[in-house]
Amino acid sequence: MAFDLIELPSEEKFLEHSASLLEEAVTTALSKSGRCVLGLSGGSTPLPIYELLKNRPIEWTNVWIYLTDERYVSPDHEASNQRAIRTALIDAIGLPPDHFLAPDTWKPLQECVHLYDQKLRELLAKGPADLVTMGLGSDGHIASLFPPVPPEAFEGAFALATHTENFEIPDRISATMPTLLASNAFLFFLKGIEKKKTWVKMQRGKRNPSRWPAQTLIETGNVRVVAQW
Repeated sequence: MAFDLIELPSEEKFLEHSASLLEEAVTTALSKSGRCVLGLSGGSTPLPIYELLKNRPIEWTNVWIYLTDERYVSPDHEASNQRAIRTALIDAIGLPPDHFLAPDTWKPLQECVHLYDQKLRELLAKGPADLVTMGLGSDGHIASLFPPVPPEAFEGAFALATHTENFEIPDRISATMPTLLASNAFLFFLKGIEKKKTWVKMQRGKRNPSRWPAQTLIETGNVRVVAQW
């Protein structure tokens, strides 16, 4: 599997370099087409990176951001990805309200999934995302696609409900593989020796996207990994 790996020696360099890659992706897309679409993952690793973007000279008016996944909790819950990303970035940059796409988690779960599916379809019908950020769980999950990833996650839906017993919030809304693949590039943020072990195990394993959904993204040839092991 071919991907670009950037290993950095300190947290400071990891954060700065990651933020610079995101800044470069946004400014390049805006200069080429006047529009940029980002898919952002949640979790503790990327949030300090997103915070650094607040002070970068980026013109946000024509940027759209969507969440790769969300926990099925209220938008103001402390575990909510949209709450965390709003706090880290969105509220500070003056992004137009309709340019930040997140699941309506105050609605019944299936309605929430259906509406998010529609939002993602409408956004990506205008063109692929320029960059999607990714993490990798110790169990091999990306977004909220938990192994074994069900077949419907690789089919026609753009969003689906998922469930896990491995984390405190079991019910999730996740972008599907067709949604994630509607991107020109992917940027993984990986920190810690346990993530390295998981990444290496995935590389050495047989092709099995249900067990290792990240393999499908790597196969595009457009994956960059920023790591601080």
